[in-house]
Amino acid sequence: MWAQEVLALSRRWLLMTLRERLNLLFSVLQPAVWLVFFAGALGGAMDAAVVGTPDYIAFAVPGIIAFTVVGNGVTAAMPLLFDKETGYLDKLMSMPIRRSSLIVSRFVFQTGMNSAQVLVILLVAVFLGVRPATGLPGVLAILLASALLTLAMTAAAMALACAVPSHGTFFAVTGFASLPLLFMSNAFVPLTAMPGWMQAVARVNPLTYAIEAMRLLMLRGWTGGLPAALAVLLLASALLLALGAWQFGRQTSERVA
Repeated sequence: MWAQEVLALSRRWLLMTLRERLNLLFSVLQPAVWLVFFAGALGGAMDAAVVGTPDYIAFAVPGIIAFTVVGNGVTAAMPLLFDKETGYLDKLMSMPIRRSSLIVSRFVFQTGMNSAQVLVILLVAVFLGVRPATGLPGVLAILLASALLTLAMTAAAMALACAVPSHGTFFAVTGFASLPLLFMSNAFVPLTAMPGWMQAVARVNPLTYAIEAMRLLMLRGWTGGLPAALAVLLLASALLLALGAWQFGRQTSERVA
């Protein structure tokens, strides 16, 4: 029954998205545009000795993927936020469904959307001359790393959506935190190029380990640092999922009461 609930709610998110086809089209293509213009513009200004590779586009691909996942994490919580404000969430809670199915269904939907975007980014990168060092198995591993990061960002955003009183506060907090979260990581520059205090912040940022795992798969292959980066990312995702589930359960229990 739980799987049936997840599939039914995931179908609801899909139908809502398909009703806005232009939004869907631009959402899928936008990260590829960022890759072409952003990485292409900065590539000439980057020192290959600092970045560690002469191919800055290949270096930037994991950062663009992380940028996409962060933005989608915010987007993932918006339907829940508006359901809460319109009262539809209360109707859902009055049904005999598990609260966890709401979170998991949103994660399933976002993973599908993010996977489509990641594949488009990688296809554009191939067109620009980038070849993942790990080949097709590496592409699957990149999809796995992006899925773990999607889980972390979706859970965190949904926890925030449950905690704040209105969508205005939600957008203020996410607008303030999103770019620092991205730039306090190794998305577009290596950790060694950062000041010491920024390196310290980046080393506790889950994005750093997701990007590191994807960058190793793109540039280096199946190296020794890959399992450690994936393990840290998995731990961060589990902690944020637990936080999101706890916050969602607490808030919805109060609303039902």
